[in-house]
Amino acid sequence: MNRKITFAFLAVCCLAVAITMFAQGGGGGASANIQQLEKDMHDAQMNSDAAWYQQHLADGYVEGYSWGDWATKDEAIKQIQDKSIKFTKGEVSDVKVTNFGPNTAVAHYKFTYDATINGTHRARTVICSDTWINQSGDWKLASNHCSHVEGT
Repeated sequence: MNRKITFAFLAVCCLAVAITMFAQGGGGGASANIQQLEKDMHDAQMNSDAAWYQQHLADGYVEGYSWGDWATKDEAIKQIQDKSIKFTKGEVSDVKVTNFGPNTAVAHYKFTYDATINGTHRARTVICSDTWINQSGDWKLASNHCSHVEGT
């Protein structure tokens, strides 16, 4: 009887470790997928590619800007289409992705840019968090928030 209890306990412990490792690793490919989506998103931003955003933003998407404004999915897409917004520089660095199970991931990164947005010149570095959700096999961006790094 003690052997069965010991074996069952070990099996449960192994299962818990496996689940934890899977959740942290996202099953292997999720982190790489999110890193590529982050790169693609910033390429779309630099090139005013609204189609990319229409395809990859989740319904209910919310964006928080470093200057204190919020934007819905429709507002964010409209802003990408605004030809008066010009990026002359945009560099993403220090991208880290953490998976929370197979359907949720958060990307953290630093974004240094030089742009004119709503008539205001902004040259700064921000730190950002993007929350991605897997909807039926397609990764969608649910939320983005960036904060200005002091002194930049």
